[in-house]
Amino acid sequence: MNTRVNKNIIKYLFSIFISFPLFAQDFSPEFLESLPEEVREEIISNAQKKESLESIQYRRPSTFIQKPNEGSSRFGNKYFSMMQSTLMPINEPNLDPNYILGFGDVLQLQFIGQKSEIIEVSLLRDGSISLSDIGKVFLSGLSLQEATKIIKTKFETSFIGVDVFVTLVNIRDIQILVSGNAFNPGPYTLNGNSNLFHALSVSGGPSDLGSFRKIDLIRDDKIIETLDLYENFIFGKNSFGPKLRSGDIIFIHPSQNLVSISGAVKRTGNYELLDNERLGTLINFANGIKRNADLNSINIQRIEDGKVIQIKASPENFQEEILNDEESVIVRAYPFRSVSISGSVEKPGSYLLNEGDGILELVNLAGGYTENAYEFGGILLNKNALEISQNAKDKLYEGFISSFIESSFSGSGESLDSLNIFMNEIKNSSVSGRINAEFDLEKLEGNPSLNTKLMEGDEIIIPEKVDHIYVFGEIANQGTSNYIVNQKLEDYIDSVGGLTEYADGSSIFLLHPNGVSERISRKNVFRDNKDEFKLYPGSIIFVPRKVPNTFRAEALQGYASILGNLGVSLASISVLKD
Repeated sequence: MNTRVNKNIIKYLFSIFISFPLFAQDFSPEFLESLPEEVREEIISNAQKKESLESIQYRRPSTFIQKPNEGSSRFGNKYFSMMQSTLMPINEPNLDPNYILGFGDVLQLQFIGQKSEIIEVSLLRDGSISLSDIGKVFLSGLSLQEATKIIKTKFETSFIGVDVFVTLVNIRDIQILVSGNAFNPGPYTLNGNSNLFHALSVSGGPSDLGSFRKIDLIRDDKIIETLDLYENFIFGKNSFGPKLRSGDIIFIHPSQNLVSISGAVKRTGNYELLDNERLGTLINFANGIKRNADLNSINIQRIEDGKVIQIKASPENFQEEILNDEESVIVRAYPFRSVSISGSVEKPGSYLLNEGDGILELVNLAGGYTENAYEFGGILLNKNALEISQNAKDKLYEGFISSFIESSFSGSGESLDSLNIFMNEIKNSSVSGRINAEFDLEKLEGNPSLNTKLMEGDEIIIPEKVDHIYVFGEIANQGTSNYIVNQKLEDYIDSVGGLTEYADGSSIFLLHPNGVSERISRKNVFRDNKDEFKLYPGSIIFVPRKVPNTFRAEALQGYASILGNLGVSLASISVLKD
């Protein structure tokens, strides 16, 4: 697509954009065109948000609907999260050779050879099909495979050189009744290839009071099958009983013993136990005990004489311990934490820590620092901090877009370029989740309060020692400069070519290896020729780009976020360089 077409599209979007009564200001199409594509789309998307929310939504029609959210942790409910919204079946032919034929099924017979034609025949009420030159052939109660053999044999004896191909093209409908403790009991029309599970699926499965372990298929007033869904769901049994017939009744019994298990098991939830099943069976249903389980602290909560009591269970009695309806089993977990450490330690990798262990314990487990470790530049990454940082960055970007829309901004080409660069950097920047912490082992041993406690999933990076300073931003030649003790900030900037004409006239950011950042006034530093701060090997000097004063507060916050992630990235490069 050429530039002229692009400009036309931008002008068209602009004409849509300014038509919304949500905004009183105007933005020129040239300005919108100058923005990065992602940012431009973001602004237009915000402008169209109200209309988008009010637009008609379409979805593909379905005969199934989502069941109301029951908020239940009962095992098995997820298998029946949907239910049929109509009593009518989806009648799709099934080519299973074991399908049992009955009244209403339609077969297609294709003759090749001396007799060449295609016909369709339906099974009549007496269970037969009527074929010219052959007469009646009784097929009801036979499998599709058996019926095919009979038809082939009939024609082979009556015609020479004729091959017959039999296809099931339409399956009969059957009417069954789902009763008892079903989520949505009542009559249902299914196809003739349905089994118990199909009927349970369309009716929403057992209700809160219904049993997953005792579901009867009743035919002619006799129970011909009792289904235990745990056999299918937990143990992988591949049969749901015989195919259903018209007039069948599916009766869901009430559940008897619903027992919950939580804590250090692999699949917590509420499970249904039969009379002969014990605590060991419940643990088996829950996929077993986790490796961090405290086997000396397994408790059963039970109600006796109107009071809640706790009974201690031991592994020796798992197979004998009887559980009653609505009791709870709690398996205590040792509060281990899985954390990782990489970089300049003797044994980098993942480790399990006890509750209360911190950086000191992890470094010792990893064999201590290597000779070239730069503990002052150690990094601690935390999942919660990462989530908070991500949310803060998203809100910062959204706030910037809102400020931009509300400001009626119309700036020069230089200002537009600065905004473009800033918005694009913020939109695509990552966050680190870094927490400032002490990594000097002598200090940690001497003052335990400095030993930051580690949480599940924490990650530590120990970089190697460096002998340079990083200089980024509006610098003539971004990169590194050799670290010289007591050298001034201005000298480091000059060593990489000095500032560009777009550099911010009032602020410079510093990020030190330990994660501490500060913003200083460039003017005061250069004017007084005096640094009231200290630089370290591995410190980062970052000179931001000028942005219009209207957006300066957001820009400073955004550059601070970018700088923090830059420090983590440089440390990671140091770790991975070998």
